[in-house]
Amino acid sequence: INGTEAVIHEGFDVQAVLHALEEEGITLISLVATQLRRLLDAGLEAPPDLRAALIGGGPVPGDLIERAEAVGVPVLPTYGMTETCSQIWTGQPLPGVEIQTTPQGELLVRGAMVAAGALADDGGLHTGDRGSIDAEGELTVEGRIADTIVTGGENVSAAEVEEALLAHPGVKDAAVVGRKDPEWGQAVTAFVVVRGEAPDLDEHLRGRLAGFKVPKAIHTVDEIPRNAAGKIVRARLP
Repeated sequence: INGTEAVIHEGFDVQAVLHALEEEGITLISLVATQLRRLLDAGLEAPPDLRAALIGGGPVPGDLIERAEAVGVPVLPTYGMTETCSQIWTGQPLPGVEIQTTPQGELLVRGAMVAAGALADDGGLHTGDRGSIDAEGELTVEGRIADTIVTGGENVSAAEVEEALLAHPGVKDAAVVGRKDPEWGQAVTAFVVVRGEAPDLDEHLRGRLAGFKVPKAIHTVDEIPRNAAGKIVRARLP
């Protein structure tokens, strides 16, 4: 429709994407947070032709947005799903999108872009994502309801704990799950990929999270398992 050339890579290779952004006139790109973080780690700075980088596919840590903006990378956090033909909210709802929250805090989407087979009996798409919309219309996506950890009767968003971990400069990647525990029901358990020596994360986390959200255990691993879209495959964590 727009006569825009699409540059297709066979897979995500940091150096190949970095070269494309710096040398090949790329004006638009879509990334998940992990891909953006790896590009910034590799030295991405003020790509000359880039107008916007859509960042979606899951929660986007605030520190990552600030880091990108500080080096001249024009990022736009976006929200969407396969069932909605990709993005439906980028700063505001796209035309024709109706999005609201259920009493349980689940995001509910209606509109012509929703795949008919994904509609529930109430005529909406129950996204499986927990979120909220404030008085100014700003959308906050807290993560998948399925990834909520119930520990000691309290709900903990795995994404919130992951964001706190990733805010530490010594943490390269992180994933959080709930593991069965006789005392807590589920124990918040973290897996981290570190830079250099393993940092002391307890004090860092207690300065950012309520006590019940701080992981009961933190394990160092070589890699966080992710699928081709860059999303964490929690079932493959050790």
